[in-house]
Amino acid sequence: MARKSKPSELVVSCEWASCSFKGKSMEELCDHTALHLKQHLGDGEALEELDDYACLWNGCEFIAIGSPRELVVHVNFHTFHAKLKCIGSQLLLSHPELRACSQDLHSKNLVPELSGAFECQWEHCDSTFNNPEWFYRHVDMHAQCTEKEPLPNRQDALACCWRDCDATFKIKYRLREHLRSHTQERVVSCPTCGCMFASNTKFFDHIQRQCVSEESLVCEHCDKPFANERLLRDHVRQHVNHIKCPLCDMTCTTLASLRTHIKFRHCDERPFQCDFCESSFKNSHDLRKHTETHNEGAAYHCDVEGCTYSSRMAHSMSQHYKRVHEGDIVAKYKCHLCDKCFSWCYTLTLHLRKKHQLKWPSGHSRFRYKEDEDGYLRLNMVRYETVEVTEQIMKNMVRKRTPRKLWSSQPRRSGPAAGGESSQSSGMEPEPQPVYCALSNVTPEEEQGLHTHRSGAVEALTEVARGLGIQIV
Repeated sequence: MARKSKPSELVVSCEWASCSFKGKSMEELCDHTALHLKQHLGDGEALEELDDYACLWNGCEFIAIGSPRELVVHVNFHTFHAKLKCIGSQLLLSHPELRACSQDLHSKNLVPELSGAFECQWEHCDSTFNNPEWFYRHVDMHAQCTEKEPLPNRQDALACCWRDCDATFKIKYRLREHLRSHTQERVVSCPTCGCMFASNTKFFDHIQRQCVSEESLVCEHCDKPFANERLLRDHVRQHVNHIKCPLCDMTCTTLASLRTHIKFRHCDERPFQCDFCESSFKNSHDLRKHTETHNEGAAYHCDVEGCTYSSRMAHSMSQHYKRVHEGDIVAKYKCHLCDKCFSWCYTLTLHLRKKHQLKWPSGHSRFRYKEDEDGYLRLNMVRYETVEVTEQIMKNMVRKRTPRKLWSSQPRRSGPAAGGESSQSSGMEPEPQPVYCALSNVTPEEEQGLHTHRSGAVEALTEVARGLGIQIV
C-alpha cells in the first residue's frame, strides 16, 4: 500500500476561470479562492439584486439559486476536491504499473450537490462550516482528543460521540476511520474523471477495473471478468445468500439487502405522502412516478419528427421510443422450457406464470434471469446459500449495544455480538440449491395467506430491527 501523501507536500492548482495559481498548502489555496469569491460576488447590496450565482470553476456549470452562501460552500468543495485529485496524481506516479483512467474527462470537476453548510454532530458540539477541509479537520480533532472510557466488561475503549452512534474502538485510528462514515469524507480522487474514494484501495480498484485483459479472472457464475483475485473474491460474495430473513423464506447476500427487504415486504409504513391525493409510498422513487399521474394533459411529447405521441409519464414515453423508434428490438429473453423468445423480462415473467404455471420462490417477489453462453437471458435456476443466520440475528437482539449513558447501570454481559456481513460466514463451502424445485400456481388463498402473515409479523418487526441495528419507518 502506498504512503499517504501529506497535505503539506501537495501543490494544489486553482481552477477558477483562467487562474493559474498553485497553492503549497490548503490554507494558501482556500485564502486565494476566497479572493475570487469576494471579487465574483461583490458587495452585500449588489447581492440582494441577484437571483442566481454561477460557479466559474473550469468544467462546472453549477448555479446557486437565491443565496450566495450556497455558491461559497460549493466552491469551497471544489478546493477540497482539487486536493484529492492532487493526491490521486501522486498515487499514480508512485505506481507506474497502473494505467491512467480512461473515463470521461468532462466530469472531472463535477462535485456532489450539497444541501447546506457542514454541521458537526459530535456530542455537545454545534459547530458549522462552509468549507469541507476545515470541517473534516475539526471532526478529526474530536477523535484525537477522545480518551478511553470504562465499559461494562471493565475494558477501556474509545467511544464515538456522534449523534445516535454507540460504536466503540480500541485504537484512535479506527475511530478516525469510522468517523468518515458519518461525515462521508473521501481521501483521494481520480485526477482524470474526478471520482472520489474513501480509501486508496478503492481508488486502485477503480483504475484496475479498466485494465481487464484476456488473462483476467472470470466469475464462473456470471462470466464477469476481474483484474485481480481480490476483486473477484469480493464480487463472488454477491452471489452467495448468507442471510435469511427471520420473517419469511427470503435469503439475501448482505445485511443491507435484508434491511431493504424487511422495510418493503414486512412493514406497512408509507412515509412518502402525495401532495395531490391520499396515496402514500414506501420510497421517494415510487412517489415521483405516482406524482406524474397527476399531470394535467400530456407533459411529455415525442421529439421524433412526424410522431404525435404524448404521455403524462416519462416511463411511458421511454417505452414508446424504444418500441417505435429504435428499430427492431432484439429478443434477448428466452424461456428455458419452450425456447420462446421475448424482448422484455416482464413479458417472459408473464409467460412463465401463465403458460407454465410457475411461481417465484417463497420469500421472493420476482424471477431472476441469468445470461447463458448463447447470449440469451434465461430463468436463474440456482441459488448459492450458506448456513442460515437467523438464530445469530436473534441473539444480536439481546446483545444490542448499550448507550454509553447507561454503561454504569448495566450488568456485565459475555459473548461477542453478531458481526457484520464478513462475520456471517459459516466456514462451509456454499452449495448450490435449486430455487424452483417445486413450482406451482399462486392461488388466491396463497396470496391472502401471504398478506395475513405479513400483517401478523408487524409485532416482531421492532425486535428484528433491533437485532439488525436498523430503524423501520
